[in-house]
Amino acid sequence: MKKTRHGKSTPDPKDSEGREEELRELARRLSDLDGDALDAQLLVTFREARDSGTVPPDAGFFLVAHILLAMADEAIPEAPQVRELGRELEKMEQDYGLPEDKSWAPGEAPEEWEALCRQYEMACDEARASFFRAYGEAEMAELFLHDRAGFIRHFESGRRFFHGLPMLPDFLN
Repeated sequence: MKKTRHGKSTPDPKDSEGREEELRELARRLSDLDGDALDAQLLVTFREARDSGTVPPDAGFFLVAHILLAMADEAIPEAPQVRELGRELEKMEQDYGLPEDKSWAPGEAPEEWEALCRQYEMACDEARASFFRAYGEAEMAELFLHDRAGFIRHFESGRRFFHGLPMLPDFLN
């Protein structure tokens, strides 16, 4: 940075060129990463933004929660309880003669299927929370499991920092 005669700094064109080359190199390296490595790099970057106060607290919460939810949703189908309950749901649907590409209309599903579906959703939530804990976000895991409204409030507030308008309720889990 160069000082102007009024004491203010202006970007030095040479610094800008170097910074642009650094960003191009970073983009090149990130494009070479596979999905898991890129997610891990984003998690590190988002935590740094949150922990350093670069963004407001809810914005930092959103960044970290968003990448962890994406990572968890890729991993939870492998969770033993989720896999087992998923198989039970499929079997029950077959036993009731529900075609593979169809679903029950609201209120038409058998009660035992509804109960099993709730167990499946709870297992998915626990797997997500376990994923949060495994990546060092125990407080976020507890909020996700025991105060979903609070989790959504922080998440939505942070999302609005970056994206503005509220999400439609259909998109909130």
